[in-house]
Amino acid sequence: MNRIAFTFFICWILMLSASCSSDDIDVNSSIIGSWKLTNYNIGVSVDIDKDDIENLNLLNELNCSNNEILIFESNGTVSSNDTFNPNIDISKSNLNGDYVFYVECAEGVIGFATLYNTLNDDTVEFNDKPSAIIGNTLTRVFENVIEVYNEDFSEIIETKHLTLIYTKQ
Repeated sequence: MNRIAFTFFICWILMLSASCSSDDIDVNSSIIGSWKLTNYNIGVSVDIDKDDIENLNLLNELNCSNNEILIFESNGTVSSNDTFNPNIDISKSNLNGDYVFYVECAEGVIGFATLYNTLNDDTVEFNDKPSAIIGNTLTRVFENVIEVYNEDFSEIIETKHLTLIYTKQ
């Protein structure tokens, strides 16, 4: 099954490459290249791994494998062969307001490929979402996508933004 999915992915990329003009993208653009996911942040400092060190960056707290790399090509495509996608359920304690995390690391590989547009020197857009480029970092913010539940998971009591930061390799 993985071979079929991989073959389909390669064929899709080849068709996409053939249909896009390289004149649309500045080949000297700073976006071209590989960008590794280095920060996965919901704006809450936590100690999920119980090592007495709190982190805003959940990648420092989770034991899940992170191999996510965005690859921006000069033909206007961006792809990732291994998207970081753990299942994270969050509740908030009624007693002390602490966040409680239930994490299940995803098994298997989730990949994607799509077109991107450089909007200006410091903004690129793909999947209908602009991303800021500052130096060697690319930042994507997904507003209100993290749901925080009450203790018995019967009601969403708040939402959090998810900020993903990638560093150019």
